[in-house]
Amino acid sequence: MGWFTDAVFGKSDDTEGDNTNKAPVEVANASQQASEAKVIPEVIVATVNAHCSADMSHMELWVRLKNTSPFEIEVTEMRIFEQSQGLNRFLKPGESHDCCVYKGSVPTNNSQHVAQVDYKTVGNGDYFESEHQIDYHLEDNNGVQYYIPQELKLLRPVRGI
Repeated sequence: MGWFTDAVFGKSDDTEGDNTNKAPVEVANASQQASEAKVIPEVIVATVNAHCSADMSHMELWVRLKNTSPFEIEVTEMRIFEQSQGLNRFLKPGESHDCCVYKGSVPTNNSQHVAQVDYKTVGNGDYFESEHQIDYHLEDNNGVQYYIPQELKLLRPVRGI
């Protein structure tokens, strides 16, 4: 306007326009940082198949591991019934694979409640451990009870290791 208006109300400059333009940039940066939050990949046990001998003295446990994450992962190991099975299996997003994870005696109690799956993302090498709750099917064979694994349910949250 003029020198009098500038003296009373302060000098008008174009930096206000710059300030309004900076706000959206800061918001964009904040949303970009939010979108870069670490995504924890999940590997689930999709199916469980227990193969028991006729006399119930031996069991092989097969599971189908499924990569439900958007990343390629490498399943390195699975632990169940005090056995550790090295798997070293690569799974693309959405891919699954059948693995034998236990060979041994058929459980006669349900004292083991959790199985662990260790895996890492192929892109950056971050390691994770997922725990799965073991659900059993009870079978009776000549008065002896056997606990056959029926399902392994993912327990969240998945832990980074």
